[in-house]
Amino acid sequence: MKIKKYMSVLLVMLLACGLMLGGCTGDNPQQGEQQNQEEQIEQPQVETLTLTGEFQGLADGHSAEILVDGEPQVYQFFDEVVTSAFDTMESGTQIQFDVEIDTETDAKTIVKLYDAPAQG
Repeated sequence: MKIKKYMSVLLVMLLACGLMLGGCTGDNPQQGEQQNQEEQIEQPQVETLTLTGEFQGLADGHSAEILVDGEPQVYQFFDEVVTSAFDTMESGTQIQFDVEIDTETDAKTIVKLYDAPAQG
């Protein structure tokens, strides 16, 4: 009788330890797959275009109005080189620039400003 009771207690303790150790490993395959899916969802879809237009002026400290294909558009910029170029640029200047467009939010950000617009 004592052996049966001793074995039962030992078995319960082993099961409890096994459950605790199994829960602490953090190797849950479903959790890893879920994190990968979340990382893929969080990454914005960005399209990069090279455009030519006429600089109209600054809308604020990080946005410029540029006439592209006869339509006034506002583009954001955060690059210091682009900022300094726009600070000294006169209205009506023809420019060529690379813009990243977030396809989800339609945010347009200038990432590069060329020295001279393309000809022709």
